[in-house]
Amino acid sequence: MARSRAKNILIIGAGPTQIGRDTESEAAAVQIIKNFAETDRNLFYVTSDANSVIPRLDVDVKFIEAELTVNSLIQILRENEIDVILPVAGNTVALQLSEQLNESGILKELNVRTLGVTTTTIHNINNPELMNRVLKHIKEPTIPTTVVENVTDALRFAKRVGFPVLIKPIASLTKTNRIKCDNEHQLMEMLESAFKVSITNQVAVEKSVVGYKEIEMIVIRDAEGSKLLINGGENFNPIGVHSGDSIIFSPTQTLTDVEFQSLRTAALKIAEILKIKGVCHVQFALDPTDGKHFITRINPFFDRSSAFAARATGYPIANVVAKILMGQNLREIKLSGVQRHDSLALIEPVMDHIAVRFPTWSFASFKNANQQLNTRMKSTGSVMAFGRSAEEALQKAIRSVDSTTAAEQAALDESQLSEAQLINVLIHPRAGEVYYLLEAIRRGYTVDELAKMTHIDAFYFYKLRHLVKLEQRLRDNRFDMAALQEAKYFGFGDTQIAHLWQVRSDEVRDFRIKKAHVFATYKGVEPTAGEFPYLTNTYYSTFEDEDEAVRTTGKKILVLGTANSQVGTNSAAEYTTFQTIQRCQKLGYKVILINNNPNALTLIPDLADKIYLEPLTVENCLNIIHQEKPDKIIAQGKWEIVTQLVLRNVRVEQLPVSRTTRSENIEADYMGVISSINGSINLFGVVGIDEDNMFIPIEVSEALKVKVDPLIKNANQHITNNGIYSVIIKENMHQLQIVSVVPLAVQDLPFLSFAFDQDFAGIITEITLNGSSKIENHPIIQGDYRYSHVYPYTQFGLKKPQNPPFSLAIGAEFQSIK
Repeated sequence: MARSRAKNILIIGAGPTQIGRDTESEAAAVQIIKNFAETDRNLFYVTSDANSVIPRLDVDVKFIEAELTVNSLIQILRENEIDVILPVAGNTVALQLSEQLNESGILKELNVRTLGVTTTTIHNINNPELMNRVLKHIKEPTIPTTVVENVTDALRFAKRVGFPVLIKPIASLTKTNRIKCDNEHQLMEMLESAFKVSITNQVAVEKSVVGYKEIEMIVIRDAEGSKLLINGGENFNPIGVHSGDSIIFSPTQTLTDVEFQSLRTAALKIAEILKIKGVCHVQFALDPTDGKHFITRINPFFDRSSAFAARATGYPIANVVAKILMGQNLREIKLSGVQRHDSLALIEPVMDHIAVRFPTWSFASFKNANQQLNTRMKSTGSVMAFGRSAEEALQKAIRSVDSTTAAEQAALDESQLSEAQLINVLIHPRAGEVYYLLEAIRRGYTVDELAKMTHIDAFYFYKLRHLVKLEQRLRDNRFDMAALQEAKYFGFGDTQIAHLWQVRSDEVRDFRIKKAHVFATYKGVEPTAGEFPYLTNTYYSTFEDEDEAVRTTGKKILVLGTANSQVGTNSAAEYTTFQTIQRCQKLGYKVILINNNPNALTLIPDLADKIYLEPLTVENCLNIIHQEKPDKIIAQGKWEIVTQLVLRNVRVEQLPVSRTTRSENIEADYMGVISSINGSINLFGVVGIDEDNMFIPIEVSEALKVKVDPLIKNANQHITNNGIYSVIIKENMHQLQIVSVVPLAVQDLPFLSFAFDQDFAGIITEITLNGSSKIENHPIIQGDYRYSHVYPYTQFGLKKPQNPPFSLAIGAEFQSIK
């Protein structure tokens, strides 16, 4: 019998961080949960992400740690009498699971409906052939596509439409991207694996539009059919390079008004025909010769592009969508920042700046990975940057990538390449492509030559050529005020200028401030571009006269964010920063955050009191410190930016945690977690370590307790500073011995916080700031699960080694041990 009202809502998470998915899904889930928590509904959140921050939210939500499979979800639906499932915060994972649940008949049996997107829409999106029928119905052009169940039909279709073609498994068991096949041999080879990962043993084959411009539109629709275009983005690379591996500019840079309006209209039509209630991301292939377009992808959920759109425009997409899901319409929803009585969400954002999203890779850690860019995403994260021009935004994005990662991206020294090698890189793009393009311009390649070789719009080469001209002007005019001022306006950093002048960066900074009087100013990021008075808490730097940022008053602390996601920390570092911010606020500080990871969980509205969307460089940190005069500065452990700031006499409070990992792959049987505060030791509990280096929460038996307690009491001899520590223990001939005592690793912190029901990041923060923290012990969480690391070897096409180092993990997950 049907329940009268949706009371129990299950939000399906996206699972652990991996290539193509960072913490943007979790960020959306946090905002949705906070909004829904204001109602009388019962909220449930399920995920296999061991780094999830949801268990530590100060709201009423039941956190369910489980493998994201149909069987586990069916059990959850039955046990909790779920009325509604919400898949839009769980990326493609939740969408696929919702499709499988519907096909199993369980949704109909239990009278469960989906929220935000219908099961019919999910079914159509998951099947390209069905989606093409929908597009034809609204008179949108479609790429020739078919779904095949054998190699013969695939080859027949490819011969009819012509190579290259793209293939993608239907209802894949794993996250997959379209794979380009240039000939029959490649098609047959790729089909073999594609059929294996398809639940239905079907593969979609479509005509390739490689070389077309790739454009993205983010729209919102409510229940009564009101629709908004939130943002448009343009990929630097044409179709053929995965959008996650391409630089993206927003707003679009090279479209005519006719082209832009055509794509906007198409995106709004799609949201309408699919009856979307919430956000919808539409990707287009635009023919640069005649302006005609094809729709290549539709994502009716929160993804990295909607996260970037929210940061770029200042429009609080997730909060607005949450209210739509709760039953409100756009004309009823207020944007808290707009200072007008009719401050409704029904406004299309306008930008008075350029935003850039720039991919980052971790190839230095995976030496044998193929760095050539194609339709399979390989970047482990991204950074974003804002400027008053495309040049400034791009330069700041390049500077966002620290020196280590820059070396990874430019694995080949572009200045040492022969002409043949350089041409090969230009024709076959690879990680760090922009470095090679700049080198080609330095060598005299013309805009037309480069545009023809790369299929990248000539507009961008004019911008790159301008940057090369500015480089040369700086080389020719050392310590020239006019040259310096122009370079700063177009985004050159002090370190870049120092390299060109062959001096130290501190000399450039002193000259800039004391003699040239060139200072950074700050502009607010908000969705009206100054049309309405708007109270924003988010800023970026530029070099103009007017400064829109007002110094924060009261007791304040500057928190250095995680910056670009790399292997080793990723979502665990975001978790730690999230909890650090909340504890700082509980201690009475106003929190100022500097971060520019567009997918960052910590950039959700109303978390930090003020946000600077800036590259995490010495120059920017010093500028913000000068601007805000914080009482304290806090960072996660020792890393390069902290070292550089300390060398410049900046005091940084370093959380006593390891930013990489605990001791790598050591033989151990148990790990105790302790606090050490002014010589006093407290044991939170013990976890087991099995042969796969996975944690299993265990109850401490009396026999084990008798053995562990004396070891813990003696742990102080290994400790010099207050903090939370991992005590690694090995059992030998029924005797326990301490192998090592190390600060709690960022990677392990979220799971151990969950297992022991503790806010370890908050405790560590309080110990760091106050020298002490009140410790309360809680019973260990009961459950048959284990914690394991997630690695990107598969996405890189590499064989996973037998004992991969934890420092190369990209995420972590719960696994059932039943």
